[in-house]
Amino acid sequence: MKKRLLIIALAPLLLYSQKWSDRAYTGDGLVGISLGFLFEGQTQYPDPYYGPEVTGLYNDGAYHFILDIYFNRFIIGLQVSDEFLYLEKFDGDMVWKPRGFNQSFASLTRTYWISLGYNILNNFNLKFGIGLRRGPESPFTSKGFTASEVAQGFNYENLEVLYNTVPSLENFSEIDYSLSITYPIKVYGKLGVVPELGYTLKHGGLLTGISLIY
Repeated sequence: MKKRLLIIALAPLLLYSQKWSDRAYTGDGLVGISLGFLFEGQTQYPDPYYGPEVTGLYNDGAYHFILDIYFNRFIIGLQVSDEFLYLEKFDGDMVWKPRGFNQSFASLTRTYWISLGYNILNNFNLKFGIGLRRGPESPFTSKGFTASEVAQGFNYENLEVLYNTVPSLENFSEIDYSLSITYPIKVYGKLGVVPELGYTLKHGGLLTGISLIY
């Protein structure tokens, strides 16, 4: 009985997924356009680690705003991320660190991404992205927070901490890469949702989020 109910519940989703996949395979042109939002939680830190205490996956992270165009079996995407990652770079007496610097957001970075995807199996799509991370940047989000709030636990008041004694920072830039899987699901009419799960390679960012597709 339980198996029958499960099959009945999943049937519309499976039929729609097959229809979406068939359309991609037959080369019917534009399949859909999606807009979405991803959360990124940092999983890789320097060793040794001198930063604020990490109390959870999203203690350091980023917010990603994404636009994807589904065309035939391909995905072409643009993405921008507003980042509060932990980054560390020593260059002479210059140092980069995360989540605010000297009572400002001087160490906030932003990455601009271009991604390409492909329909690999049924309704599953694999996306590969390349991004240019730069800073310092003023934030899109969290503008109301002070640096000490963003870098909670970093001990800004201690003048013996190296980071607190560096008066300025040079511009920062690096290349990062991402890999993710998307799965469009029909909701109503031509409107659907696209769950996404992925990973950014440079600092170990776990990506989770959802888009609306039409």
